Amino acid sequence: MDDYGISGYGSASYGESFADVYDEWYENLNDLDFVEYVAHSLPAHLVRVLELGVGTGRLIAHLLRLRHHYEDTIVGVDASPLMLQHASRRSFPSRVHLEESDFSHSLPEGPFDCVFIGYNTIFNLPNTTAVGKCLRLIASVMSPTGRLYIDAVAPNGQGHGDHIGCKVLANGEKVLSLSSHDPTGQRITGQFIQFDTTGHPRFRPWSVHYETPSQLDDIAVQAGLHLGSCLSCVMTCT
Repeated sequence: MDDYGISGYGSASYGESFADVYDEWYENLNDLDFVEYVAHSLPAHLVRVLELGVGTGRLIAHLLRLRHHYEDTIVGVDASPLMLQHASRRSFPSRVHLEESDFSHSLPEGPFDCVFIGYNTIFNLPNTTAVGKCLRLIASVMSPTGRLYIDAVAPNGQGHGDHIGCKVLANGEKVLSLSSHDPTGQRITGQFIQFDTTGHPRFRPWSVHYETPSQLDDIAVQAGLHLGSCLSCVMTCT
């Protein structure tokens, strides 16, 4: 068992497992308001923007719609080649660049006026050390007036243990959901098992290691970020 809590699981595993169904399964995630907050916070001139964990490019597409009056340079990175393949099919303008990278190891060259990380993507990193490395890298590529925006929901710590669920998709396929929450280690691991109409299974594993808002604040400060001016939009459930 490795840093992710699942044997054989790595930085690209989530994307490789979910790229083909991500937009369909999570179309009702209700996170576009986060991108709207980011867009409305940007200055009324051209900026350079970096998204970490770009996935299928859904959030960048929304940002482009909101900032259609400006030809911003936007860079999206993801550790999953398959996710990037799906993002490239959106036919983004040439000022949008997609790069393969584990964003706890390396980032594109800055400076960036804005860095944003969509819903719980930062918790896809395997541990606190990786989160710290990521935030230090962000601090190194941001402009002096740059801002970092993170959209995240941390569990309240009470829903520990194992959970099982099942749902039926519109096409009649069944999806079994298994998960295990370790509040002491602040890790949740899970598996979606999707059965096609012939009963053949497709396994889609996932793993998150979450931080509380106060822990994330502490890591950000240690990374050289300044709360209130660089780090914004951290949310938690009650």
